[in-house]
Amino acid sequence: MKKLASFVLALCLLLGVGASAEMVNTESAMPVVTEPFEVDIAFVPQSAAVDFKIENNAMAEYLKRESGLTINWTLIDSVAAEERISMMCNSGDLPDAILGYSFDTNKLVQYGVSEQLFMPLNDLIDQYAPTLAGVFAENPSWKAAVTATDGNIYGFPAFSNVYVYPLRFFINTVWLDNVGLENPTTLEEFKQVLIAFRDQDANGNGDPADEIPWSGSWSEGFSERGFIFNSYGYVNNGNIALDYNQEGAPIVFVPATDMYKDYLYFMRDLWNEGLLDPDMFTQSKVQQQATVMEGVIGFTEMDAPYVSDPENQEDWECINTLVSEEGKTPVFPGSTGIDQVSLMVINADVDADTAAVLTKFADWFYTLEGWAFATYGPEAGSEYDYFNNGHYYDEASNTILYNRPDEMASDWTHRVTNLSFWNVPGFNLNGYDPYSEEYAEAYPDSAVGQQFANGPVRRDDVWSQIEKQGPYYVMPVPKFFFSEDDLDRLNALQTPLDDYVALMEAQFITGEQDIDAQYDTFQETLIAYGLEEYMEIYQRYYENFKANQQ
Repeated sequence: MKKLASFVLALCLLLGVGASAEMVNTESAMPVVTEPFEVDIAFVPQSAAVDFKIENNAMAEYLKRESGLTINWTLIDSVAAEERISMMCNSGDLPDAILGYSFDTNKLVQYGVSEQLFMPLNDLIDQYAPTLAGVFAENPSWKAAVTATDGNIYGFPAFSNVYVYPLRFFINTVWLDNVGLENPTTLEEFKQVLIAFRDQDANGNGDPADEIPWSGSWSEGFSERGFIFNSYGYVNNGNIALDYNQEGAPIVFVPATDMYKDYLYFMRDLWNEGLLDPDMFTQSKVQQQATVMEGVIGFTEMDAPYVSDPENQEDWECINTLVSEEGKTPVFPGSTGIDQVSLMVINADVDADTAAVLTKFADWFYTLEGWAFATYGPEAGSEYDYFNNGHYYDEASNTILYNRPDEMASDWTHRVTNLSFWNVPGFNLNGYDPYSEEYAEAYPDSAVGQQFANGPVRRDDVWSQIEKQGPYYVMPVPKFFFSEDDLDRLNALQTPLDDYVALMEAQFITGEQDIDAQYDTFQETLIAYGLEEYMEIYQRYYENFKANQQ
């Protein structure tokens, strides 16, 4: 049935027939349609949103009033999103579209290529998404990166052309000042900073024993070990990495490399010195972030200082891109241009009218106006400031400020709860400079236009990351679209491999297992779990990726 529905839709688009072409507004981004139309959309609000309600959100109200659509919203809490959406897909009980959930390449292959639950978007984008089609025309590598192995695009992506944001590690500069040290550049300097945090009253509260030098959540954070791997020349995604110590940066399984043993020795040393949070391997990210607010952590991963420690956000800066030894060239994962492979999908069973309307709806998020609204919400006092809580421009600081309700802990929670959706297709605010420039030219008197009149404006922590990481950007591990058979095999191999590495890594670091005595057995077990076949699949796709880049 799904194959037939997709075929009929494709045929209609090819022939240019059906009511869709007449119904969709082709003159402007808004309204979406020229006559009333109803759609069902499931939406996953940003995880930081507090008691999100569609009826209280300015972007939802804007879409209600301006799009011409009657949107029946189903809200899915971010905590339960993976389970809820998996149930939807497994049961086949899908709304017309799912918005705000990040479908990675594997899920798009499963639900798009294999099970054909999601609508192929290629022809729809060409006909009904002129803004996105233009982006693809200007950036063909971006289009290739979101195209599945069958040649189809199954999701509306989010882009970022300036920098990537995968490793968000911050060090407390007040603590550094208090112990008389600078932001480290090598692993040894990093260790000495942590020792100073441990031994001195780094937080200045009179108690030299309450400091936790390095805290994190090993299973839920932003790849806690990633910046350490980088220092050894490996740019990783989980256990898979590109090895920039070798010519051509081959793809490797990090725990099977010679470097991994050195990494374990280093981390074991930090553990023995009492420099790691004792709860590092067991606590959740929520627990770790709560400890950040207590003012007892000197170095940690976090979403961003203004999110995790808003009262003291200026105390944090990005850690330098470290190297394992003096003289080594730093490396850090750069941007491929793809922020999220998909943040919206369309049900393959919808009719041609609905598919066309939803594609036009998605295209608005890629427009200049959609980008600004998704990022900042409405300007205070404008016709779209429906709830009198919009943003305004502060000339003295050249920043956007918000009429934030008292019950909102930060501007960030206010923005993602009351002003915008945030988790939408389009462009990452901090990663698409052309739009900030174009908006300033198009709307010079607006709050956002005034802020960007003198060039890109970013938070201090973002500038910190670009300054300290930007000079060392290298290509990260690509997001591969595996074939159905290869994906099935990878899934069967990856879980036992990754679970075994996670278990043994924690035990090696904490001393439950002796590194020297058990390391050979560890390597032999990786082979027994199918490592060679696992890497053969990755190697094949990586070689194909490199060939397509030439």
